Order: sequence, then C-alpha cells, then structure tokens
Amino acid sequence: MDDVQLWQRERDFWLSPAADNAAGLSPHCLMAFAPPTGILRGREAVLAGLRAAPRWAAVELEQRTLERAGPDIAVLAYRALASRPGEPPYRAYCSSTYRRDGRDWSLIQHQQTPIAS
Repeated sequence: MDDVQLWQRERDFWLSPAADNAAGLSPHCLMAFAPPTGILRGREAVLAGLRAAPRWAAVELEQRTLERAGPDIAVLAYRALASRPGEPPYRAYCSSTYRRDGRDWSLIQHQQTPIAS
C-alpha cells in the first residue's frame, strides 16, 4: 500500500461507519484513548468502542509523518482536528501502525493523546 492509500485508510477510520472498518482491523489490534474509553484490545472490543461513540463528521490530519519499518510495517503520526455537529472541535496527537500480511494491510495499533484547547 502506498503512502497516499495509507493516509486515506487512516482518514476513513475516523469518518466511516464502524462496520466498514472491520476488515481493516487486525484481530489483535490495540487502541488507547483518553478516559473514559481507555484501552481497547482486539477487533471485537475496538468495533464495540467505535459503535458506542458517534462518528466524526470531519477530520483534518496535520503534521503528517509516515515511517516504514521494513516492507511490511508502516507507522503514521499526526495531529488530528475532528468535529461533530453540536460539539467543540477535538484535537489530538495520534499514531497508528499498519502491518502487511500477504497482500492485505491491517491496523494493529492506534493511540490518541488529546490536546487541551
């Protein structure tokens, strides 16, 4: 997967319905969020967490950095500015790690550190 496709997939994880993200999640995915969500471990826990939260209406991925740790691992880091109707903007520093298994790439890790407004 090239860099443009990885960034598009990352954006889709923010904006797409939770069910649309299932195929792109590793069964062993780990996600870490600020309270009250905390740590989500495994595809089913991640999907349940995504379904429990309202989806984002818009997101900007700024200060993008992408590093490849060999041909099968890509690590993304960025600053997110996301919004939902009727809520204040959400800002966070984020990282995600994707791994290629054969021909498919899956998300194995995602972390968000909220930025105080």
